[in-house]
Amino acid sequence: MRAVARLAVAGTAAALGVAMLAGPVWAKGGAAGGSGSQFFLNDSFSGTANTIFNYGLAGDAVYVGDWDGNGTDTLMLRRGNTFYLRNTNSGGAADLVFSYGRATDTVLVGDWNGDGTDTLAVRRGNVYYIKNSLAGGVADQTVIYGRATDAVLVGDWDGNGTDTLTVRRGNTYYIKNTLAGGNADSVLAYGKATDTVLVGHWSGGQTGDSLGVRRGNVYYLRYSLTSGVADQTVSYGKATDTVLVGDWDGDGVTTLGLRRAPVYYSGTKTYRVGVDIPAGIYRSSGGTYCYWARLSGFGGTLDEIIANDIPTGPPIVQIKSTDRGFETDGCGLWQPVAQTYPSSPWASFGDGTYVVGKHIAPGTYTAPGGTYCYWERESGFGGEMSDVIANDTTATVTISPSDVGFYTDGCGTWTQ
Repeated sequence: MRAVARLAVAGTAAALGVAMLAGPVWAKGGAAGGSGSQFFLNDSFSGTANTIFNYGLAGDAVYVGDWDGNGTDTLMLRRGNTFYLRNTNSGGAADLVFSYGRATDTVLVGDWNGDGTDTLAVRRGNVYYIKNSLAGGVADQTVIYGRATDAVLVGDWDGNGTDTLTVRRGNTYYIKNTLAGGNADSVLAYGKATDTVLVGHWSGGQTGDSLGVRRGNVYYLRYSLTSGVADQTVSYGKATDTVLVGDWDGDGVTTLGLRRAPVYYSGTKTYRVGVDIPAGIYRSSGGTYCYWARLSGFGGTLDEIIANDIPTGPPIVQIKSTDRGFETDGCGLWQPVAQTYPSSPWASFGDGTYVVGKHIAPGTYTAPGGTYCYWERESGFGGEMSDVIANDTTATVTISPSDVGFYTDGCGTWTQ
């Protein structure tokens, strides 16, 4: 698609085709690098992700593209020479699986023929084998450009809807507006030779793609293919994050995303909120005896307990930014709740706390019941009475789509 961001890839491929430059580049066009299966996508240049999900394995190579031509960029995983793509930014099974090239090839992503759909190209040295469909088979076009040792970026540099190649040497860029060999159509210098460089359509007023420089967690975005001062400066995430860029919401503007490895917190510890653990919603594996408490202070008095619980099964708790502390004992490892979402809601479940629409689907469920069967429909996970929408000891319940959570204890396995 037109409004996308691309990755510079060095000439010598690593095991999965990801090579490191003096100034690395992580974005669409080549593999995003890094590791982790959790993604934080931001539809605007703000400090907070609005789409968070898990997809694939921590060691997968990850690519970004508009695979179905709907104007929205989504993710694709690579394992060897097999690719698993999704057409929505969510967890779940791949919408399409296909194989192309060799496991050791460097792979690039672009809209090579201007049809609005991103496909693959294999790079071997300075030869590019371009495929205009998401399928295996013989390349549709072969192009020779630059040197085998060059770093290469992909982008729609002239805004005509077709992606082409740019060679990077240090902080100098040799831009080609056609998929052909020969001299560059334009040459420009931008940033430093050691910079991480991104490519994207950063503003709705741009003609084509342009460059952005990343230094730590600060991004310097330029709206034209010219040298000069950045038109926009944005801070996002951590300096250690892997960054992805794409048009996540189809508005024609490229924005940022992050890839991170799962984060875990000990189930037996007292944390300072905002210092040792961020505010947020967490789930743990639970334990035979699991206790947690949200605290307003550390004096050890009952008055300093905002809410507490000894839940059965895996618990969920929302730690609020106004909390001073969080105490937990015997709960196993806590992790951000989004890391625990399955690919699709479970069809059956037992004791524990669940996010409606993520862990379990809304609907009417029945369970065997028992000597003690208790459940709660919840509007939140703060552990306060105001979070309880309804509760009962019956073995039938209708969970509403508007419910935030559901807790069950001693009822057996629930099924629809």
